[in-house]
Amino acid sequence: MSHKLKVFDVQRGGEISITQQLVTHVAALIDSGELAPGERLPATRTLAADAGINHLTAVRVYRRLAELGYVTAAVGRGTFVRQRVPAPAGADPAPGRAGSDSDDWQLGMLAVRPGSYADEMLRDSLHAPLAGDAIALGSGYPDPKLCPSAELAALITEITRENPRAITDYLRVEGLPELRERLAELGREAGYATSADEILVTTGARQAIDLVARAVLGPGDVAVVESPTFAGALASLQATGARVLPLPVDADGVDIDALERILARHEIKLVALQEACQNPTGADLSPARRARLLELARTRGFFVLDDGVYATLRFDGAPLQRMRAEAPSHVIYVDSLSKTIGGGLRIGWIAASGPVFARLVQLKIDSDIHTSALPQYLAARYLRGDRHQTLLSKALPVYRARRDALVAALERHLAHDATWIVPAGGNHIWVTLRDPIDERALYVEALRAGTAFLPGGAVMAEKSSRTSMRLSFGLVEPQLLDEGVRRLAVALREVRRRRRAGSTGALS
Repeated sequence: MSHKLKVFDVQRGGEISITQQLVTHVAALIDSGELAPGERLPATRTLAADAGINHLTAVRVYRRLAELGYVTAAVGRGTFVRQRVPAPAGADPAPGRAGSDSDDWQLGMLAVRPGSYADEMLRDSLHAPLAGDAIALGSGYPDPKLCPSAELAALITEITRENPRAITDYLRVEGLPELRERLAELGREAGYATSADEILVTTGARQAIDLVARAVLGPGDVAVVESPTFAGALASLQATGARVLPLPVDADGVDIDALERILARHEIKLVALQEACQNPTGADLSPARRARLLELARTRGFFVLDDGVYATLRFDGAPLQRMRAEAPSHVIYVDSLSKTIGGGLRIGWIAASGPVFARLVQLKIDSDIHTSALPQYLAARYLRGDRHQTLLSKALPVYRARRDALVAALERHLAHDATWIVPAGGNHIWVTLRDPIDERALYVEALRAGTAFLPGGAVMAEKSSRTSMRLSFGLVEPQLLDEGVRRLAVALREVRRRRRAGSTGALS
């Protein structure tokens, strides 16, 4: 038993129960800091023996401390002081709160979720286009001017006039039948589905990825993900408790040689990638690598999660047939309308078959029962006929011109400092500095210079010795793209100048 607990004398026969005496004593030790966050408490049998109480009383003491938010128990490991505990009794209430109704007690009850560098960088990049004057090279949002907002508004009026209950009715968990049928038609053309029975409508591709991760993976499983990748995919895979291993990406997509080396050491359950117009590199998986990947999936028995969100934003070459057409039982396909019609619609879908589809449906029920009804009616109506193709025919030349402008700006301002992959589609260019520097320092200096990018550390499954960044062109006009890269080059020179000055100072 901890010496800090041994010094306590139990007062028997008094008005205060032995249980409450011990609870008050231990809580006071934690409040004062004598028992530190993370410190292990003695086992209940040890506490009982040393305090001269029965074992059941000791159990009640720890249970009450847990209820109050002071300790947490881990089966097989013991009882520990929480990293964050409630405010001590008598502490001042929160500003604006009457009496002792402070929110501080919540800190002791919430599971610890330490913020990561990747979380911080991603959050900043999402906020950058919404506030401030910085040129937003870090956001993957589509340009609102290219989204059919007025047309969608007219369709909403039409839908609600014809069917007012479209706003309030529940739908089948799998989705609006009309929408599923239309997505299946598009899937037959693109290669990701053959029947509406394979389609599950989701609240955006982000939820779709999360459902797939939860359906396939659990603690202790092994998953493999391209690196760099979409930050949301990485977060969903890691949240399952699975071990997530990285696969390098180059101009031909995911490195399948590296996958085979991993397979020699691990039994994997899922490979997560973006076959076409990969985010953030814009690369396509080459036909040879694709064939090897699918053969490995068949022979080694793992799932492939193919995120096709950017696949329709292709402005070089013919559209690629999705790989699910060749291995429908092994490939789970995810897509959405966020990058073409608009992210606020929150319409995504999964194409899958077999037992995994039933599991996905159950997880969807557990999550939100079904995706909001009105956006589904709206998407189904908009996707009738050739509206979507007409939209793409207008948007793709704009995005191509912006890609070309960003490439030209990189050649003008950073040709000697960086390398990059010219994407065949999507909204991003992946840039890697030839001479690594402190990524965070560059990010802060770039903001000071008036431009924002997404640091590579936010989208990598592992730490890298290189300094990389995602520059996004979807939201930014060509002339501003050039200015944004010029400011980035200025920031890079300033960080390097300070580094040299620091090195000189250290030697003098």
